[in-house]
Amino acid sequence: MRKLFSGIIGAMIAFSLAAMPAQAATTPLSNQAAQQLLSLLLQELALLEQQLAAETATPAITTATTTPIAAITPTLPQQTTFDPQALVGILCYYNVTATDPTDGANQTFSEQEEVRGSGVIINANGNILTNRHIIEQPSETTTLQDSNGNPISVILSYSLDHCEVGQLPAGTLLPSVSEIQSLNPYVQIPVLGYTAQPVYISHDTDTEENDLADFAVLRITGVTANGPTFGIKSVPSSFPYATLLAIDPYVTASTTLPGDVLTYGFPGDVTSGQGNFFSTLTMTGSVGNVTDISGGDNFYNGMPLVIQTDMEIAHGRSGSPLIWRGYVIGLVTFFIGDNRTNSGSVASDAIIKTLQPLGYLPQ
Repeated sequence: MRKLFSGIIGAMIAFSLAAMPAQAATTPLSNQAAQQLLSLLLQELALLEQQLAAETATPAITTATTTPIAAITPTLPQQTTFDPQALVGILCYYNVTATDPTDGANQTFSEQEEVRGSGVIINANGNILTNRHIIEQPSETTTLQDSNGNPISVILSYSLDHCEVGQLPAGTLLPSVSEIQSLNPYVQIPVLGYTAQPVYISHDTDTEENDLADFAVLRITGVTANGPTFGIKSVPSSFPYATLLAIDPYVTASTTLPGDVLTYGFPGDVTSGQGNFFSTLTMTGSVGNVTDISGGDNFYNGMPLVIQTDMEIAHGRSGSPLIWRGYVIGLVTFFIGDNRTNSGSVASDAIIKTLQPLGYLPQ
């Protein structure tokens, strides 16, 4: 500070001298003039000291409240409520045709093949998100017996006739995490009251990604024959639905998500009710944790594609929603080998990328 003030005084003296007429600058000052000049300089110096003190006490820029970017933890999405009536059980009926590869002769079986699964309504129009392998079955080669009992190799092809879907009754309470972990009570759908047809099947990428991007969309189109018995006489103008959430902003450094994930689905045990006239589905829950998240390398490059969990999966639960903080973050798709707890889901990020531009999700 002392050095600073010395410079200021020197500058002021130089300014005062420069402001004098040239002749006066070479003429000695009288005592009275010198005292007046000194008094003026001291007053200006006092004023400068006050200004400098004020500037030093209140700095214009401070870093005391800043936080390094690396230290900021992403804010988790606010918890939301999952509507139980967004869950659906699905029963799809396929026409089966056997083709003799030697002569091309076809035979269509009178009995239809049934495929059971789960789904979740994703918009008010009644669009249902489910797995592709529920509504699309590949051809297969198998061995049957001809009329004489001789084995014959045939190709079986499956053509979807229609699907029937049912919702949980209004007011149903889903089992909590603790209830699932202890008793895991089941909830029954009283009737498959609606018909549904596929409106989208995922085939947007190469073979490897396509196998993992196992999702499709059904749309509720009508009422089944059994629907009116349970008060379902027409298709509602609006359906309750669940919200899909992209998880990429919330993935931790260890490629997981904090907290529990859970699902509710229909594990494939179809029971008969109402005097054996109606098919019903029972729903149970499962809870676990995300163990890994992997991305795609082609159409879904740079975003989550598969969410791996330690959540137990049963047959018939394909297509059930993977739920985190009340949001749908994936679609339960597979388990590996005989270990039903080594399970995987299609990540919602990939689903949103595909379905949002097509209008199957709310804007």
